[in-house]
Amino acid sequence: MMLTLKSLPKGRHNLSRAQVEASQRTRLLKAAVELGTERGFAPLTLTDIVRRAGVARSTFYEYFADKEQCFLEAFDYAASRVLERVLALEPPPAGTSPVHAYIAKLLELCVQEPGLVRLVAADAEALGPAAAERQRAVRDRIADGLVRLRDFLRRDEPKFAPISHIRALAIVGAITEVLRHTFYASGIDALPKLQAELAAVVLALLEAPPA
Repeated sequence: MMLTLKSLPKGRHNLSRAQVEASQRTRLLKAAVELGTERGFAPLTLTDIVRRAGVARSTFYEYFADKEQCFLEAFDYAASRVLERVLALEPPPAGTSPVHAYIAKLLELCVQEPGLVRLVAADAEALGPAAAERQRAVRDRIADGLVRLRDFLRRDEPKFAPISHIRALAIVGAITEVLRHTFYASGIDALPKLQAELAAVVLALLEAPPA
């Protein structure tokens, strides 16, 4: 399964310049995610990226200096998608535990945009030192988001204990490893079946006594 890169409407449309630019930049980032995780970064060419994104070569240079900048910024795009879609500071649906609700949103995003799973869960060292550093920064951002989410939920549920950045990072690492193993062993369609097990793992790490 692959990300869907929708082109802008042909001919006249009602999109603002800002909307057009946002669409073009996002398609380029998604193309870099797809291709970088499908083929590896080293053999990736600028022609590959613009062809997959469906934009002109000149358009690429309006947003990025080179393919490396595009690929590295794709990591920030991945982190932003997780933070916006999964760790949004909002109450879970009534009758649903917070952990199960957020794990469900994560798995939904993974199925919709499997390239993000590959990017965040890939063996970063194989991508090169710059990408490895950016991947670590992504996991730090997600861990920080998890700490903030826990603090947000504690406003209504004081029984929840706060969590440290280290514990949040351990949770991110555990989820990442399970997603990576399942993705490469069984394929994208197996991810939704992980909800109960992932929730159990996250709950165990969240509620463990402090050191």
